[in-house]
Amino acid sequence: MKATNMGKNYYELLGVSVDSNAQKIKQAYRNLQKKYHPDVAGQEGHEYTLKLNEAYKVLMRENLRKEYDASIGEMRGNYSSSSLGRTSSWNGPLRPQGLFVDENACIGCRECVHHASSTFIFDEALGCARVKLQYGDDEQKIEVSVDSCPVNCIHWVEKEELPVLEFLIQPQPKEGFGIFGGGWERPANVFMAAKSFNKQTHNENHGRNSRASTVEEEETPAQAKARADASRKINMEAASGLFSRFWQWQNKPFWGEKEE
Repeated sequence: MKATNMGKNYYELLGVSVDSNAQKIKQAYRNLQKKYHPDVAGQEGHEYTLKLNEAYKVLMRENLRKEYDASIGEMRGNYSSSSLGRTSSWNGPLRPQGLFVDENACIGCRECVHHASSTFIFDEALGCARVKLQYGDDEQKIEVSVDSCPVNCIHWVEKEELPVLEFLIQPQPKEGFGIFGGGWERPANVFMAAKSFNKQTHNENHGRNSRASTVEEEETPAQAKARADASRKINMEAASGLFSRFWQWQNKPFWGEKEE
């Protein structure tokens, strides 16, 4: 029996999605351990099960899982790199901070790309630079690239802030009216937008958790299972719609064009 997934990330290795809960991860791990047991798959199976053990150890511990998600550019709650599209990945061990380019301020000088071409990339379509690989170059090249920016649009930010910032800076479709409008837009101040988005996310999660705690005290085991299944479905739908609702906040001070 041949193990064919050795080059994949932990989620792909186990055959689960980024949003899978602990129960699904455990079940997938057990099934694959049986399938690739050395008595069945031989030496190659032994090497594969070692990789499975490593993946299971990380994904079953929340703190290790969060660090791993960030290292491969993933966010749980339907915010994976496949949906974000332009998130940066990490080179080497995960570090407390990462680089973020405020594309609104970027003037397209390409200095950062010139000095650290493995870390930065120039988006020809948008006419601005962005980070493609965190710490893709040595520290000296990165420092020179940051210092060479004439408008100071390259920022060091906490690694936990990166996924939301990198999503919000992406151009989003702009609603048109009749033959007018359309095109794309993004927040005028991405840092304030990120703070507001994180606050909204926290409030919605807190509200759902509070309601769930109240219900759990009164429900039967069968009701608890039904509620848990429904909750998972609701969380997935809420996550996918959260970003969409956020883009509709046209009246926020930090958002869009100035009123005439």
